[in-house]
Amino acid sequence: MHPDATYLARQYYTALDHHGYDMLRNILQPGFVQHRGDMTLSGREEFVSFMRDDRPQKDTRHVIERYIQSKSDDEIVVRGHLEDRDGDELFVFLDRFRAHDGKLSELKTFVKSSTAN
Repeated sequence: MHPDATYLARQYYTALDHHGYDMLRNILQPGFVQHRGDMTLSGREEFVSFMRDDRPQKDTRHVIERYIQSKSDDEIVVRGHLEDRDGDELFVFLDRFRAHDGKLSELKTFVKSSTAN
């Protein structure tokens, strides 16, 4: 039995928050794609490389407010916000993950700028 999308989403945030790029690579399908408002990252290696080397802020923490399970174990929507190292909210996000054969295959990210600034 493969891990479900909820488990994989939890692993995803742990990997990003703790700079576990090997762990991140291991939970993504080779053809993984992330769609977000400002860009699309196609392929596991491009995504991991961006997260490791090119994202604007790496010293952050994902605070999850809710996991919203779909009818299928292969899809999960996650609502939360991203905090900087001082605990200040950077933005609110909604991530929709899709999994296939026990690995994440797609992520669609929606963000809203924080009104706390």
